[in-house]
Amino acid sequence: MYKAVFSDFDGTLLTSDHRISPRTLAAIQRITRKGIPFVPISARSPLGILPYAKQIEDYNVIVAFSGALILDRNLTALYSVNISSEDIQKINQVLAQHPELGVNYYTNDDCVARDVNNKWVIFEKSVTKIQIDPYDEKAIYSPHKIQIIGEADEIIEVEKRLKAAFPHLSIFRSHQNFLEVMHQSATKGNAVRFLEDYFHVKIEETVAFGDNFNDLDMLKNVGLGVAMGNAPEEIKQAANRVTATNNEDGLALILEEIFPE
Repeated sequence: MYKAVFSDFDGTLLTSDHRISPRTLAAIQRITRKGIPFVPISARSPLGILPYAKQIEDYNVIVAFSGALILDRNLTALYSVNISSEDIQKINQVLAQHPELGVNYYTNDDCVARDVNNKWVIFEKSVTKIQIDPYDEKAIYSPHKIQIIGEADEIIEVEKRLKAAFPHLSIFRSHQNFLEVMHQSATKGNAVRFLEDYFHVKIEETVAFGDNFNDLDMLKNVGLGVAMGNAPEEIKQAANRVTATNNEDGLALILEEIFPE
């Protein structure tokens, strides 16, 4: 019997037009009313998660920045880790060689960008509806997450460079155009392990859904790891199950099966 469910956000819980489908929402609300936690785990900031969590109604915990920040229903931090200001300075030196990339620095509910007029930064703002302010070169930043957005080939190149230079940080692609940089302990897998203790459930009693590379360790740290139909082949191979896509109620299909009426 499964006692807790963890779900990635974009590409998993949400459809391609950034909404929770009626069928998926109904499946989630049915299990949360029974007291089974459904935890959104996202690379987004809390402000980007909360409007959807409130639709679920009976949510109790949200995980932001891929595990760098875990908040309870009262928005009290249960867990929080930041990138050091020293690492930020060194990362900026690398990113300065890629001026066409969009670079956002997220700290809890605040976000700043190197170039607020960058097309990728404007795109991010249009999706999350979050205010993005200009980066202050005189300020000292220690954010929960750096988000780097660009063309897929350049994202792969920057990922390789950053992983080589900063092996102690958590660096994952959340999408072919998105690269997320966090503290080394900020992974979705670590968040799931933390919450398994928090909810007093065993690993075999948990389920997780994901669609991309930053979901991989989460899918491996639960009893049932489910890859979405829209996930890359490597993620599908690593999962216990593969469901339909995020636009075909893939999450709801599994919830309806493993939590029957």
